[in-house]
Amino acid sequence: MKAAVIESPMVVALHDVPEPVISQPHEVKIRVAYTGICGSEIHAYHGTHPFRVPPVISGHELSGIVTEVGSAVTAVQPGDRVTVEPHYGCGHCRACREGAYNACASKQVLGTQSWPGSFGELIVVPEATVVPLPAGVSMEQGALIEPIAVGVHAVRRAGVGLGDTVAILGAGPIGLGLLLAAQAAGAATTLVTDVSAYHRGIAVQMGATAALDPATEDVAAAAQDYSGGEGADVVFLGVAVEAVLNDGLRTARRRGTVMEVAMFGRPPAINLHLLQNKELRLLGSNMYTREDFTISAEAIASGRFDTSLMISKIMPMDEVVAAMDLVDRRLEDAVKVLLRF
Repeated sequence: MKAAVIESPMVVALHDVPEPVISQPHEVKIRVAYTGICGSEIHAYHGTHPFRVPPVISGHELSGIVTEVGSAVTAVQPGDRVTVEPHYGCGHCRACREGAYNACASKQVLGTQSWPGSFGELIVVPEATVVPLPAGVSMEQGALIEPIAVGVHAVRRAGVGLGDTVAILGAGPIGLGLLLAAQAAGAATTLVTDVSAYHRGIAVQMGATAALDPATEDVAAAAQDYSGGEGADVVFLGVAVEAVLNDGLRTARRRGTVMEVAMFGRPPAINLHLLQNKELRLLGSNMYTREDFTISAEAIASGRFDTSLMISKIMPMDEVVAAMDLVDRRLEDAVKVLLRF
């Protein structure tokens, strides 16, 4: 089968590799239709990701068709349209026993050396990770469910509610997923920031109250203006930049919440004085659980989540080198670039 292999830092190429085989009764084989290029793939491309280490078949945002199932599989059958929740826990630790397998220290993640990902034409996954696509979700939209589920999980964990003022720092795919989820949760005011005018424009078209350029505008002051002088009830960090983190602490109201969603490459310096003085809640959000996937899929199917502006470009897998370069160097304005088999 064909697979795009990140061979070493800054080197990706299409190869013929052995087809994965079902070896356990609860496994499912899927033919990948579309797969997204995520920031973590770019980290792997640069050789800086902590566990997507070259040589690796990366990829974890996908849609596809079931081609084969193990002898004990009952939830899906060949021909079903599906996506995949691309991680699973050990099943034994405290986090797993509490249903928070997303926080399992030993979890397996799709797109790593131990579990080859959706940059391959075929993948084999546990039945428990397979999520059927509702009839109203296209195959292209199916590949968006994973990044949107990141936002759904963070918004649910932060407890966003009716009338809240929310600041989302970063308007990439994760930030826009946060926007969709915050709006659905009842946020009355959604302030989105990004240095890219294109991304700010997309955020406004998707319903953001305002989109700000943090390079030229005071985000904390804007949050106070929109909230009667209080600041944001919840601030989401959608980009892993130290200055953005500390802007988030400034932007949150006293006793508000700052939710860390983006993945920092190195530990940032935090203004603990603001954290203590304002008695803030600083929380972490790690990927998602199955419920976040099903919520996202159903919201897209019903039209409640309008994803029409999120897919910017679809390229054939044969052009993976150009696609990775486009995303890595931001050669074009784009929210999400998909690869098509």
